[in-house]
Amino acid sequence: MDLKVLGGLTVHEGGVPISPSAAPPRQVLALLAASADRVVPTCAIAEELWPQGAPAHAEQALGSHIRQLRADIGTALRVAGSERSAEDVLVWVPGGYRLDTGGGSSDARAFERAAGAGYRALEAGDLHMAGHRLREALELWTAAPFTGIVQGPHLRFQSALLTDSWRRAVDRWIDAGFRLGCRRELCADLARVLARFHSPAPLYAQLKADLDHNGQDPEVIRRYLRRRRGSPALTARRVVPGGEGARAARGSGDRVLSLAGPHGIPRLQRL
Repeated sequence: MDLKVLGGLTVHEGGVPISPSAAPPRQVLALLAASADRVVPTCAIAEELWPQGAPAHAEQALGSHIRQLRADIGTALRVAGSERSAEDVLVWVPGGYRLDTGGGSSDARAFERAAGAGYRALEAGDLHMAGHRLREALELWTAAPFTGIVQGPHLRFQSALLTDSWRRAVDRWIDAGFRLGCRRELCADLARVLARFHSPAPLYAQLKADLDHNGQDPEVIRRYLRRRRGSPALTARRVVPGGEGARAARGSGDRVLSLAGPHGIPRLQRL
C-alpha cells in the first residue's frame, strides 16, 4: 500500500486507488494513514469524527465506516491481484485499528528520511549534500497536509506536526543555500516550493510575497533571515489527551469516550 498525505490524501494498493466516496470514511482513512502501521485507538477515531461528543449511534456509525473502508480496500486488492484480504490491511486489534501497508511507501516517511539526511549533512559541513537532500524532501510536498479532508482534533495535530517539519526543512535549506552563495538559484527554487504549499505562517507568506515581487534578488533572502532572527520560534500546537484540544473536543460529560469501557478499553465489538 502506497500513501501520500503531503497534499491531498491518496492511497493506492498495487497501483489501484482507494478513495471512499463519503467524507467520514475518508477522514478515518486519513487518520489511519497518518499513523500507518501503528495502532490508532478506537476512542481516538471517535474523537476525530465527533469532536463535540460521540452521538448515541456512534458504535453503529463507526462500524459502517470500517466496513465501507474494507469494501473499498477489498475491491482494490482484487483488481491488483493481491493475496491479502481487507482484514489483513485494515486490522482490528484490541482497542483500535491498524492500517498495515505491507511494506509500502509513504511520502511522509520519505520526507523524514530525506530531511534527516539533510540535517546530518548540514551538521557534518557538507552543504552541497544538505541542500540536495533538503530540496529532495521539500519536493515531496504538493499542498498542505491532508488537503480536502475534514480534520478533527487528531488530524489537525498531525497536520501541525508535518507543517512544523516542513518549516524546519525550509529554514535549513535556506541556510545551506545562503552559505554556499547560490542565492539567485535558491530564490528560484524557493518560489517553486512556496507556490506548492502556501504556509499560513506570516514569515513564509511574506517570503513568498517578496519572491513574487522581486524575483531572484538575493536581498530577499537576507531580509528573510533578518526577520527570522527577530521572530519567536514556531511550534506545533499539540492536541494531547487531557490537554486543551482534548478538553474542547470532549465538551460536557466526556461523551467522546462513551465508547470506552473500564480503564478506557473500547467496548466496540471486533469488526
